[in-house]
Amino acid sequence: MNVRVLLFAGAREAAGADAVQVDVPADADYARLAEAMAAQQPALSELIGRSRFAEGTRYVAPGDTIDPSTEIALIPPVSGG
Repeated sequence: MNVRVLLFAGAREAAGADAVQVDVPADADYARLAEAMAAQQPALSELIGRSRFAEGTRYVAPGDTIDPSTEIALIPPVSGG
């Protein structure tokens, strides 16, 4: 299946885009999505390991199955002060 992943902050800058399309198997989980994204977008590979995926308005675990009907986002770590 092809999923669209929204990117924010440093992830957007690293990829040079607001979103990426990633092909994963139909029963893929978020760990598999992370692997596929890192392979497709090497500039994101280090950041992906420190980021969280969100599906709609909730964070998901690496073992959660992807629901392609919802909005998926990669949320990088944030800092502030």
